[in-house]
Amino acid sequence: MDRCILVRYGEVFLKKGNRPKFLKSLRINLQQSLDLQTAPGRFRVHGFHGRYEVTAREPDLTSAAWARALEAVATTFGIVSASPALKVLPEYDRIEQVAFDLATEEIEKRSVAHFKVEASRADKRFPMTSPEIGRRVGARIHLHHKLPARMTAPELTVGIEIYPDCAYVHAASVRGPGGLPVGSSGRAVLLLSGGIDSPVAGWMMAKRGCRLTAVHFHSYPYTSKRSQEKVQALLERLVAFCGPVRLLTIPLSPIQEFLRDRVPPDLLVLFYRRSMVRLAGRVAQREKAGALVTGESLGQVASQTTANIAVIEDASPLPVFRPLIGLDKVEAVDLARKIGTYDISIEPHDDCCSLFLPHHPETRGNVEVVRRMEGELAELSALEETALAAAEESWPGTPPERIPVRRG
Repeated sequence: MDRCILVRYGEVFLKKGNRPKFLKSLRINLQQSLDLQTAPGRFRVHGFHGRYEVTAREPDLTSAAWARALEAVATTFGIVSASPALKVLPEYDRIEQVAFDLATEEIEKRSVAHFKVEASRADKRFPMTSPEIGRRVGARIHLHHKLPARMTAPELTVGIEIYPDCAYVHAASVRGPGGLPVGSSGRAVLLLSGGIDSPVAGWMMAKRGCRLTAVHFHSYPYTSKRSQEKVQALLERLVAFCGPVRLLTIPLSPIQEFLRDRVPPDLLVLFYRRSMVRLAGRVAQREKAGALVTGESLGQVASQTTANIAVIEDASPLPVFRPLIGLDKVEAVDLARKIGTYDISIEPHDDCCSLFLPHHPETRGNVEVVRRMEGELAELSALEETALAAAEESWPGTPPERIPVRRG
C-alpha cells in the first residue's frame, strides 16, 4: 500500500489537438510547484488514465510533508481537485478494508452526518460492478458507524477507482483553482502596485495561462520604500500560484518632477500613467510578452473613467488586459482574501501616482490634447530611458537555483 495524491484537471482536457502541449505544461508546473513549496526532488509527478499521480521519492515522509504537497498541488492553475489517496492491489477485500479505514479516520476526525461511496472501474474485468462495490463498502460503513448514506451533497465521500494493475482509495478532496497551466497562453507584464487590485489582476491572468513579469513603479525618496517591500511580499504569495515571477522596480520620481513643472496639475495622473504604460511596454518587448495587465476597475478612481482609460491605453504599444474591469471593490477584496494577498495589500504605503496630485484630477481626459502636450515635452523620452536603465531586478519567493535561465 502506497501513499499518493490523485490530481484531476479540467479545462485542459478540452483542448483537443493541443492537449499534449497543455498537459506537458501542466505536469512541468505541478513538479515546479512541488519543488518550490516542499523540497526539490521530494515528490514526482506522472500521468495515467486522465489523471496525474504525485508520489514520494523518499520513504516514510511525515503527514506534514504530504500536507504541504497537497497545498502545492491545490494552488497550481489547471488543477480542479486533488485527493490524498492510498494505492493498493486491485483486490476487493483489500479495497474494502482500506476504504473502511479511511472513512473511519475521517468520521473520527470531524463531525459527519451522512456519507457516500463512489466507485468506478477503468478495468471492466473486475469481478464486481461499480454499484456493487459502492453498496458493499457503504453497508460496512453504515453498520459500523450508524451513519445514513446520502447520494446528494454528502458530508463524506469515499472514492474508489479501480485500474488493471492497482486501485486508489480516498476519503477527502481539496479544490484546485482551475484555469489553464501558467505559460500556456504566453507572457504578460503586470503593473503591480502595493494595493488590493493589481495582485488580484495578476492572479486572474495567470489563471488564464499567462506567465507574468511584474513591474513596480516607485517615487522614492518622495515616498518611503514601503511599497517596494510590499510588492516583494505580494509576489512571494503569488509565486505559489504563478511560479517564478521576475520583478522590475523602476524609479518614477525624476519623470514626475519633470512633469510637475510642465503639465497642468489636473492632468498629471494621466501623464504619469502614460509613462508607466510606455515603460511597461518596453519591458514587455524585452520579455517577448504579448500584453500588459493592470488592476483597473471602471469608475473606481479618477484615472479609471472611460475617457481616462482611453487616454492611458493610447500610450501602450500592446493590448492592456484589465481582468477586474467589471468588478466592484467588494468582489476584488473577496478574491484578495481568497488568494492570501489582502492582509499584505491593506498595510499602509505611499502610492507613486498620488505624488504632486491635486484634490480634483481630470476625469474626462482628451487623447488629442494629451498627445499634443506630450509632443512638446522633448526631454520626456530620455527620462523614460534613464528610468528603465535604473530598473532593479529580483525574483521574490524564488530560491536562486529555481530562477529560470534567460535565453536570447
